Amino acid sequence: MKRVLVAGASGGIGAACVRALRTAGCVVSGVDRPEADLGEPGVAERVVADAVSRHGGLDGVVHAIGMSGRRLGDGPLEHCADEAWETLLQVNLTSAMWLLRAAIPALRECGGGSIAIVGSALARARVDADFHTVAYAVSKSALEALARVAAQECAPYGIRVNVAAAGLVDTPMARRALTDDRIGGRLGALMPLTGRAAHPGEVADVVSWLLSDSSRLVTGAVIPADGGWAR
Repeated sequence: MKRVLVAGASGGIGAACVRALRTAGCVVSGVDRPEADLGEPGVAERVVADAVSRHGGLDGVVHAIGMSGRRLGDGPLEHCADEAWETLLQVNLTSAMWLLRAAIPALRECGGGSIAIVGSALARARVDADFHTVAYAVSKSALEALARVAAQECAPYGIRVNVAAAGLVDTPMARRALTDDRIGGRLGALMPLTGRAAHPGEVADVVSWLLSDSSRLVTGAVIPADGGWAR
């Protein structure tokens, strides 16, 4: 029975990950804002310590924290506001680095484990007017680099680190896109495998696989869960 910590567990993909992992037989600790803001120094260490204390160890970690910065002024590079840049890098990227840094010793103590980071197709997809948000794209691209570096460092300890790169998913964060008629008309081209936005549980199934022994040879990988978007 795997003991898993899910950060960003209160809604969207994170909540779906909690459900999928529990269905798979895992014992799950879920944390999210406001009770645990992993974008604040020292919180990741406390959250990991609490999970280890509660369940006697740690075998897996999911980072499903993310935000869009349009309301803060994210957009094309020439117009990207400083607040959007700084906030998205802190929330989307730095929180992941802090969580991994805190969790790796606990996973190593238990003989290894798996870390899954929820990324985005926008880390690799071609920029266009409907999804032109440089701070978001850069933060998600950097998550992929973080996963590769962590995977190389942690492989000798039996710790795997991977990214599940989601496309457009039916979550509150995607409400702007999902209610835009023009974007709705593009879904067949953006996500040709489904022709629709993904359900959170569909991405969670990929995350659950990355936490399972079925993916035991997979590390440092970016697994597209985007219906064919970033092709």
